Amino acid sequence: MTIEILAADRFTIQELTELYNQTRVDYLVPMPMNADRLNEYVHDFDVDLHHSCVARDADRQILGLCMLGFRQGVAWITRLGVLPSTRRTGAGSALMDSMLRNAEALGAQEIHLEVIKNNEPAYNLFLKTGFVETGTYLVMRHAPRRLLDPLQGTATWLDYDQALEKLGTYPGHITWINAFESMRNSARTEGLHVELPDGGSGWLVYRNTKFTLRSTLSHLVMHTEQGNPQVVGAQLLSHLHTHFPQHDTYAENIREDDPHLPAFHARGYFTNFSRIEMRRPQK
Repeated sequence: MTIEILAADRFTIQELTELYNQTRVDYLVPMPMNADRLNEYVHDFDVDLHHSCVARDADRQILGLCMLGFRQGVAWITRLGVLPSTRRTGAGSALMDSMLRNAEALGAQEIHLEVIKNNEPAYNLFLKTGFVETGTYLVMRHAPRRLLDPLQGTATWLDYDQALEKLGTYPGHITWINAFESMRNSARTEGLHVELPDGGSGWLVYRNTKFTLRSTLSHLVMHTEQGNPQVVGAQLLSHLHTHFPQHDTYAENIREDDPHLPAFHARGYFTNFSRIEMRRPQK
């Protein structure tokens, strides 16, 4: 099959949204979008639409799309999807080859991506193109409900600037989804700091998205400064959900060996699915 690759900025956000949703209808985790959410996604994650791609065949039938983010020598491949009726035509490989060329053209020294665990076709494609695993992360949810656990310690709520100041001190690796630059790009970034009677302390940075009918907390990044991460984490989450009892909450990309994971479980979080982060150094 002859496959033509077009720059994604030749299409409107609405057209890209409709195409993206069509590629995801039978996915393990569809994650549908509307145009406003995709536009926000492009902004927050520094997606370069000119270097992102749409594939079509010789009859001008759209086959799929893929997006490319870029920051300071690192590229991020995201939203790779092919229409169910046009899979096994080479469209996925063609899109990946274009992403690698475009990342190189931008001067990327390393390329990152994430793949949903058990998505074997995509995982194998990424392995074939030189990517290696760097970690497994959980996407967890907490349904809206008031916690009955007693609160401990003193909570200080952080505004945008204060939350980013805390996030800038995070000592470990954060994936692109929750990275400092991604949180800085969102005006909805807030935070919380707690100090416990036993001397423990820590902070939690998150996004607070307010809708007319439903509000959500998302993109949680947690760090214990002093004390036991399970204890500090549990109190951070207790204060958070006592303050926002009606918010649906999504904790994305929590590392599977994160020391705060027992605190998430203790406060009623459950795992929706897992992601594998992969990286490919440029030769």
